[in-house]
Amino acid sequence: MTKVRNDYRVYEGTNRKGEPVWRIMIGGATGEVITTSRSKEEADSDAQKLNIDPWYFDRGHTRADRIASFLRSEKDKK
Repeated sequence: MTKVRNDYRVYEGTNRKGEPVWRIMIGGATGEVITTSRSKEEADSDAQKLNIDPWYFDRGHTRADRIASFLRSEKDKK
């Protein structure tokens, strides 16, 4: 079993419009922003997945994965 990290954490903030957003950060509140979410639930889910697999966001971006996704979407349109 792999070690579950606690490196990725969710911090609340605001965007330029003053709307609340949740930032997934590494390195604490002054660390680097990995991504931003508009819902707390989505941010918590993504942070949990990143703590399990730090390469979570990089999975599924090969050319073959993109083609398969496109073909599935075209099939669903018919």
